[in-house]
Amino acid sequence: MMKVLRSVLLCALLLTTHTAFAAKGTLLYIPMDNRPVCLDYTVQTMQAAGWDVQLPPAEYIAGAQSAGQPEKLFNWLEAKAGESVAIVASSDALLYGGLVASRTHEISPELLQQRVERLVELKKQHGGQKVYVFTTIMRSPKASSAPTEPAYYKEWGPKIFRLGELEDKLELKQIKRKEVKELAELRSSIPREILADMFTRRNNNIRATELLLHGVESGDFDYMLIGRDDTAAYSQAHREAREMDILVNELPKEKIRFFAGADQLGLLLLSRAANRLQYELPLVNVTYAAGMGGKTVPTYEDDTVAVSAKQHIYAAGAFPVYSRKNADLVLAVNTPADGVTHEASDASNSYKALPATVNFVNKVERILEHNHPVTVADIRFGNGADNALVKTLFDKQLAYRLASYGGWNTAGNSLGFALAQGLLYKQLTPEARENLLNVRYLDDWAYQANVRMQTYQQLIWPNYWPNSGLNEEQRTAAEAYITREINKVSKPYMGNTAEEYKFTLPWSRMFEVKVER
Repeated sequence: MMKVLRSVLLCALLLTTHTAFAAKGTLLYIPMDNRPVCLDYTVQTMQAAGWDVQLPPAEYIAGAQSAGQPEKLFNWLEAKAGESVAIVASSDALLYGGLVASRTHEISPELLQQRVERLVELKKQHGGQKVYVFTTIMRSPKASSAPTEPAYYKEWGPKIFRLGELEDKLELKQIKRKEVKELAELRSSIPREILADMFTRRNNNIRATELLLHGVESGDFDYMLIGRDDTAAYSQAHREAREMDILVNELPKEKIRFFAGADQLGLLLLSRAANRLQYELPLVNVTYAAGMGGKTVPTYEDDTVAVSAKQHIYAAGAFPVYSRKNADLVLAVNTPADGVTHEASDASNSYKALPATVNFVNKVERILEHNHPVTVADIRFGNGADNALVKTLFDKQLAYRLASYGGWNTAGNSLGFALAQGLLYKQLTPEARENLLNVRYLDDWAYQANVRMQTYQQLIWPNYWPNSGLNEEQRTAAEAYITREINKVSKPYMGNTAEEYKFTLPWSRMFEVKVER
């Protein structure tokens, strides 16, 4: 039955594909910024799979200290379009200058509309390549400050978040009596000029996203992803998402998806482009750790993992199946038994494997023994890997038998990135796959779940250094400490592998490390 379904779906795919490219070709990629997960790791994955990925000049792309340059990005894209078989582009980069700039910009609605129209016209004006676009709904952080948010978030961030949370509850008729009073106090206590600035910026962004939907409706975009960046079950972002969802549901599901996450979107669409250009329609089976499993609603997200996994599979150009027998890839999701995703820095993230972890790894091993490729999305904890899981994978010599692994940030980030890499595993040499796995273990596990907090405790906080905005001397010292500690943490499981890699802090902050050979 599944073989028949695959044949029908593949025929439909072929009928809707106007231009055939039997061999791999050039993909133009505009990331939302130059963070490693958005740029380096994504490009390395596609290049390892045999694709020629071309990027704009580095100075056009948003970095830690500067926004990107939309006009120059557009000019580059239009000049290079004719050389490509597909384009994957961040509208946040093209409209605002990057993800951070989308939250802090002062761009007029008129200019935003002009840029949207220019992006929508790209396919018609420059050769008819496949055009894949990803964008984000502005996040609602509980606490943040400049430069990643407007400066007033340093003082008012928590109250602004709480205001959105209560407004959302009010609209959903789920607000408690005592919260009604709190909402009234928040409305009066937060300065009007701050609320006006915030809502004006958010409304302009929502309007720009609504205009982008015309590109889906007209067929000028072959596919569009809308990510909900760092949202919560109740928040201003969730309010806006509910309204956006109404518009998205009026468009064909084979052209657009809308789910939690941001940093994984670029690789998902590149993976989709690769599948479509090679007439591939991978079938993916999903399995979970015991307990709440797919019913888990992770921290920083507002959907269950089951919904998120399904949406990610479709977005990556694959198809979810219930039967493992027919699957090209098994997505094994490591979820918390009680459905609560604590931070990876939490004391509960020990190396002692609980029965649920042992059972999960045994399940992965059985699936591998039946020659089914397995991707592990490690989302038991937020912002880092599950120590017990990684230890058990290495102890049972399964770590390098996986198609891919991910466990670095939010659940959607980890799941989406691991899935996209896993769908490309057949196109990777054994050496390339091992390298990609090494980067993830060294980043997601050694650094995110272990060394990052050690660096805070042993170096950053005792010296009263900032968590972000490190100066050159501080960054150099932090990188040396991180390199030494990653080598220590990883050595019992990975031997001297870490010595082959370099570890840097490209944004001069502790949140992300860049792992490179």
